[in-house]
Parts: sequence; C-alpha cells; structure tokens
Amino acid sequence: MTTLSDLQIRRDSLIKQMASLQKRVTHGDKSVEFDLTQASTALSMLDREISRASEARVARHIRVRSGKDL
Repeated sequence: MTTLSDLQIRRDSLIKQMASLQKRVTHGDKSVEFDLTQASTALSMLDREISRASEARVARHIRVRSGKDL
C-alpha cells in the first residue's frame, strides 16, 4: 500500500503535468482539440485516496447484551 507522502508526491506531479497540457493545438490551418477529462479524473481519484489514507482509523467495539438465551 502506498503511503500518504507517496500519494502527495504523485498529486503534485500530476498538477505540474496538468499545468503544461494544452486543450487546443493549432498549426497553420489545422487544429486539434484534446479531451483533458482523464487528467482531472486521475486527480480526483488521487484526492480520494489521500483523504482515505489521512483519516484516522477508529477501532469500534460492539458489545451485545441480551436477557434472553440467544
């Protein structure tokens, strides 16, 4: 399992890459438009993993009592 610092490093790297991405490239009379949803989806997945890894795990105990023979 990856650590919180590894996930943060990945996130920072992805943000740097997203900053350099171009949505539309034009050369002469031709232009190409790229879909950047994969990068934003990857960023949201990393954010979810970071929040899940940073949450403190709470140990929960359930005690069941009964007056009848169960």
